[in-house]
Amino acid sequence: PLRMRWLMSSQSIKKTSDTSDTKGQAGVAPLLLDARATGAVLSVSRTTIYSMNNTGELGPMPIKLGGRKLWRHAVILAWVRAGCPPRTKWFKMAQDQGFGH
Repeated sequence: PLRMRWLMSSQSIKKTSDTSDTKGQAGVAPLLLDARATGAVLSVSRTTIYSMNNTGELGPMPIKLGGRKLWRHAVILAWVRAGCPPRTKWFKMAQDQGFGH
């Protein structure tokens, strides 16, 4: 089965996509998602996440950590609740609501 890699604090948690919830093995939602896990949350491929990020279609900006691009789980969820606006519009909305980017 497809595997999603989720990061929580400094430890990596693996979870198969068979379950429908978004909680890690510790029962806590992950703080940061790699491209594959972000894609799973949004029901798109890892490649699509990178493409959306490059074109600005994906509103939230990733965090660069150890050569990897990671997205804040809470910000991705807020972006979806806001209707998945493009980055330029998301920046304005996120500032108004107190989110980073």
